Amino acid sequence: MSKLSKKIRAAGRAEPAPLGFASITTSVRQSSLLCGVRLRDPAAAAGAASKGADFVILEDVARSKVKGVAKVDASVGVAGDFDASALVALTKAGVDFVVLSGLEASAIPLADESVGRVMVLDSDLDDTYLRLLGDLGLDALVVAAPQSPLTVERLLAVRRLSALARTPLLANAKPDIDEMSLELLRDSGVAGIVLDDAGKLAALKKRIDALPPRGRRKENHADAVIPAQSSGGSHDHDDDDYDD
Repeated sequence: MSKLSKKIRAAGRAEPAPLGFASITTSVRQSSLLCGVRLRDPAAAAGAASKGADFVILEDVARSKVKGVAKVDASVGVAGDFDASALVALTKAGVDFVVLSGLEASAIPLADESVGRVMVLDSDLDDTYLRLLGDLGLDALVVAAPQSPLTVERLLAVRRLSALARTPLLANAKPDIDEMSLELLRDSGVAGIVLDDAGKLAALKKRIDALPPRGRRKENHADAVIPAQSSGGSHDHDDDDYDD
């Protein structure tokens, strides 16, 4: 299992309520959304990790320049098109996952379980294709975040992707995305946010850490109460029986 997949699973776990004073003072809260960034310079990956990046996607990077990424605290992936030899070289260099450019990308990485597999989904697929995507064993799908303002229709489109593809979503988003949108996307199947500017990571991380735990709002909602049927108008027909 890739580091990215492990991070996604850890972020997706529900947070139990702390028990006792000791638990409150010693527990470290797990962020419920991952922070990621796109870079074109492998040397900048370590700096991005120090600013809060859980994962880094390297784009337009020569294979020879990827060496040393295994030492980076964040999960590092490379975007592109890959044959078997490229996968071997990238794995040896410490690359955690590869990012396939879309449905037209080579399917070779799907047969290699030594590296994580992520795919960019930039087209509107029908339900059948989305369900089939869920059978490929991808670590995540990179999708565009809904445009602002976030409407119910746009949010349902995200939920449709998540439900049918059964794969965690990494959403490309603007650095100024607000906390409410982050929470709604998280609760709709988005596992991480991808930025294009590493300088905005710290602010994004701060907003994510301020989000309420998963399921907290649902727990605060009162249970629906179904009114009991009034007995005033009921009539027991057995009492109507009489002897001729």
